[in-house]
Amino acid sequence: MHLAPAGDRAVLVELGDVSASELHAFAASARAAPGVVACIPGHSSLYVIWAGTPNFETLVERRPLRPPISRENPAAEGGRRSTMPVAFAGADLDEFLARTNQTREQFLSRVRGITLTARYLGFRGGFAYLDGWPAEWAMPRRSTSRPVARGSFAIAGSVAGFYPIDTPGGWNLLGLTDANVEHAIAPGDEIVIEPVDEVHVAPAPKKAPLQLDYADVLSAPLATLVGAPDWSRIDRGVAPGGPFDDAAAALANRAVGNPSDAPLLECAMSGPRLRFRRDCVVAWCNQVRGVRAGDEIAFGRVTDGLRGYLAVGNRKGVVTEFAREDHRVIRAMRGPHDVEIGTIDCEVTPSIDRVGIRLRPMRPIDVKIPADLKSFGMQCGTVQLHPDGSLVAMGPDHPVTGGYLQVLTVLSDERWKLAQLAPGERMRFVVNQAHGLIGS
Repeated sequence: MHLAPAGDRAVLVELGDVSASELHAFAASARAAPGVVACIPGHSSLYVIWAGTPNFETLVERRPLRPPISRENPAAEGGRRSTMPVAFAGADLDEFLARTNQTREQFLSRVRGITLTARYLGFRGGFAYLDGWPAEWAMPRRSTSRPVARGSFAIAGSVAGFYPIDTPGGWNLLGLTDANVEHAIAPGDEIVIEPVDEVHVAPAPKKAPLQLDYADVLSAPLATLVGAPDWSRIDRGVAPGGPFDDAAAALANRAVGNPSDAPLLECAMSGPRLRFRRDCVVAWCNQVRGVRAGDEIAFGRVTDGLRGYLAVGNRKGVVTEFAREDHRVIRAMRGPHDVEIGTIDCEVTPSIDRVGIRLRPMRPIDVKIPADLKSFGMQCGTVQLHPDGSLVAMGPDHPVTGGYLQVLTVLSDERWKLAQLAPGERMRFVVNQAHGLIGS
């Protein structure tokens, strides 16, 4: 067991060669450790997150001697068995066939009846990592992520999976299923592959329009209703969410008499246009005002950074102005992966949302990236190095797991700065603590 710090609130625990049942036993034990808010299984690792300062010693002390069979250890009990129809016509199928020296007919004959077993959940909601794909059919991840349609069947290394939603992804796309795979596969379940000629994937459900109990939404193209992070969602492969700039959100809530973690609107670039249904008090970009029922207000551009917060309450609360540091200088720790990287300047690309921010380093990062890297847990503030040379800093709606090198982790009280980065800006990561193993 090797432990490496992942920022100031988490640790990556590499377990070595463990079975699925052992992996889940270790995870159940870690979740019970004092102060732990989440434990994310990777292929052979755990990513353990604390509410405050980590207590690494408890993880070593709590290591189980053998995997218990319990409700918290689903892979040890076995799971359901189902057949999954797959039409093999993916964007990367021809490359896969050439790489594995097969014709399409040979592959379809060989893949029929292959049984895959769900090892753990991660990435996006309901994504199951499936063991059992033949090692001789392995392919490394793509050099960068790209849009992937829900239902896509893909591989990375010798691990397979079905994308449950439309999302960016870096796996090799071999086929498509029209079966419902969103939150449909659990650890321990067995999936039997059945090649078919074609599938008919229904259109994805339309996203429900934003609805508020205090106002009619006339326009809100870049607004998201956010509340306190929900760490229980991690076990389903869904990030905890929460405000990207939690300090600014708490300030807005307190200004209208709300609890610091009350739900509110997070708005990128500009605020919404609302028609209020009742009298209330609103806070927006350090301004607090009363509004009356029937008032129609177009909240303007965010005045400092990219994101602002609109809080609505019933009374004027504590209005505090505070000086903030330059959001373009962000302190981070090296790791959890052991990569020699120091202070680095980057340009913020237009690829930016609550999932993550793609950054273009101003100088190349000279690192040899393993071709067979397994997936690991992540958190808001994890910074990945992709094979195309870009860095991706994770936001609050980040993939729960990912298979690219994690070279930096933004310190917890610096993550708000990521929220305020805008496309075209130059920013700097200042690395103020070195990577190091902290236990074994």
